[in-house]
Amino acid sequence: MTDDETPVPGLRGPTGRPRARRAEGDRRSRLRATLEVIGGEGVIVLNDRRIPGSEATIPIIAVAPAGVFVIDAQHHKGLVHTKRPGPIGQLDLPELHVGRRNCTPSLDTLCQQVEIVRATLDGSPWGSDVPVAAMLCLTRAEWGLASSARVRDVWVGWPRLMAGALRSPGVMDTPRVHEVAGAIDARLPAL
Repeated sequence: MTDDETPVPGLRGPTGRPRARRAEGDRRSRLRATLEVIGGEGVIVLNDRRIPGSEATIPIIAVAPAGVFVIDAQHHKGLVHTKRPGPIGQLDLPELHVGRRNCTPSLDTLCQQVEIVRATLDGSPWGSDVPVAAMLCLTRAEWGLASSARVRDVWVGWPRLMAGALRSPGVMDTPRVHEVAGAIDARLPAL
């Protein structure tokens, strides 16, 4: 074993592996930093929001003139593609795959989080006018010739493309963006 291969105490991999958890945190931090830069352009970013009555959290909520976006980042390597399992006459809903990994459960989780954010906006005078959408940001995936995709009502793409989607013109002006962000911040507290 060479010096390069010498194991270092405390630097173990996933599931109880500090280095892997630290790397995952670093990737999420880079995505959040990217969103913070966008935040200077009329987007308010709310990180790690606790879901009431649960220990689960919503990783990132971005409030922009185009609407409210519930965002999660995944760092899987491989080619992004969709599959429609089932016999030809009765195809199931599309599944999202990155390489061999099935990422469809992440889409389902994001859709549930969108409903939670929609519920927090219900009852406000502008709640039904504010669109709430889900975005899955694949930071290390390969896209081939593909562009972003919409799978099960979730926008799937990469960080720069996501930033452009957040900056698109929309339904809210700057004061309304601040009101909506304040309402979400009050009802979904930070960790």
